[in-house]
Amino acid sequence: MDSNDDTEDVSLFDAEEETTNRPRKAKIRHPVASFFHLFFRVSAIIVCLLCELLSSSFITCMVTIILLLSCDFWAVKVILIVFILKLYLI
Repeated sequence: MDSNDDTEDVSLFDAEEETTNRPRKAKIRHPVASFFHLFFRVSAIIVCLLCELLSSSFITCMVTIILLLSCDFWAVKVILIVFILKLYLI
């Protein structure tokens, strides 16, 4: 390898972040959408894991899981459409 190579190493992280020691707060752009996304997903997982304790009917549990995941899909889809339209119209 030639020592006169014109390429330089680029760090993956910002150099300013390494020099500052103050904690940086993570900002969630859509906290309500994130809450509902996690709520529906976690609820579906809990219903799946506790299916035998909640109901003796397998069909009831599966319908509940499908409804929770459908609500999750709908909530995420609506937020993404609004976000994409904002980007397109600006």
